[in-house]
Amino acid sequence: MRSTLFQSLLVLACTSLMHVAVAAEMPTADRHAKLGLPCATCHKTPDTMPDTNTCRTCHATDTVVNATANVKPQNPHTSPHYGKDLDCVNCHIGHEESQNFCDQCHQFGFKVP
Repeated sequence: MRSTLFQSLLVLACTSLMHVAVAAEMPTADRHAKLGLPCATCHKTPDTMPDTNTCRTCHATDTVVNATANVKPQNPHTSPHYGKDLDCVNCHIGHEESQNFCDQCHQFGFKVP
């Protein structure tokens, strides 16, 4: 029984990690669409581009900061330059692969989901 439970948990953990790895390479808009969210969730009109306030409608800043608290060498959602107020769209580009904004000056090497 114990071995079966361990195996089940191991399979669940591996599946979760594979999902995270795939999500890291998928543009933000595609990840949202995969969750069943319509374009209008982020684009209030077809010509309106989402901004940080749009992101914060669903993603509370403190929740995001806490979720990445253990990322090394530096939590990507806090910085000595911007605190926790860097605009989301500097890294998370809707219909393109996300970019590591910090790597313009630093070499942290974050893979931005």
